Amino acid sequence: MKLATYIKQHNEGKRDFAKTVIRLSDNIQYEKSYKHVEKYNIDESFPVYKYNKIIRKPILNKPIDYISVRVRSLKEVHAKYAYTLHLSKLNNYDINDEENMRMVETIHSELSAIGLAYDVYEFGKVTLDMFPRHSEILEECLKVVHSVLPEIKAERKRLFEQADNAITKVLNDILPKVDLAKSEKEIVKYINAALATRSYREFNREDGTKFINRNGKSYYVSVDNMKMKPKQFIAPKVLKIDFADLNQHQQDFAKKLLELIQTEFDEGENANFIYDKDGYIIGIKKRHFANRMGIKESNFKNLLARIQAKYQDYRNKYFG
Repeated sequence: MKLATYIKQHNEGKRDFAKTVIRLSDNIQYEKSYKHVEKYNIDESFPVYKYNKIIRKPILNKPIDYISVRVRSLKEVHAKYAYTLHLSKLNNYDINDEENMRMVETIHSELSAIGLAYDVYEFGKVTLDMFPRHSEILEECLKVVHSVLPEIKAERKRLFEQADNAITKVLNDILPKVDLAKSEKEIVKYINAALATRSYREFNREDGTKFINRNGKSYYVSVDNMKMKPKQFIAPKVLKIDFADLNQHQQDFAKKLLELIQTEFDEGENANFIYDKDGYIIGIKKRHFANRMGIKESNFKNLLARIQAKYQDYRNKYFG
């Protein structure tokens, strides 16, 4: 069936395109190859360890397969957290002191020595009887990693389901907007671009995190970690506003802005604040508050900047 026909039937309620793509994403067939990787210490000329990295090339036969591959890629990135969450705690120390290697690295290296490679979440398939000889260090690494694999798999499954929900929402929203007169290549390109742009925002909504991109640094903050203490008047400190030396227009603006900010803060409306990586408020979404005040965004920013400049001048004058 042509891709345009499939999407048309989805939009008419006759088929579920999103469900089909997600099912295909879970059953992609790959051609596997291996890339030899060597890891070096900064001050050493010989590798600390070597291993074979799995390279997977998806087998694609139909246009819809190219969309399912994009979906699978998005899901894998989202679910990567499943094993880093648990293994990062265990990998805070070097279990293989002689070679300065951590558990996962040790297992990868030992597998490579017998010509095998597995992803971390596949380590359940790795057993000691696969190795002609093995050290006590490898035995300990496998014991520890196997102990957390059930948690990793459960978390991975949960995150895959979470990603499926988010991707379904994105697809159901964008499919009616697809120009079905375009070529299949152009349709695939449009859908994949929209998925790449919008899926991460939906992931954030699904798992209760906010994506922050500030001053060239990107990070996620859990809503649970956002420091939203009711009735704590944070706005003047965060915005660096003081009423000293403000003219009447600036005072009226600052007072109204602080009242609006405080109201949203006290009501726990966190969407329009900017947070640092520890969850502390460090700014506001200026466009939002400009709209709330009925002011053009550029005028809002300029007026706020002049008020903040006066605050900084005051700080420099009296505190150096």
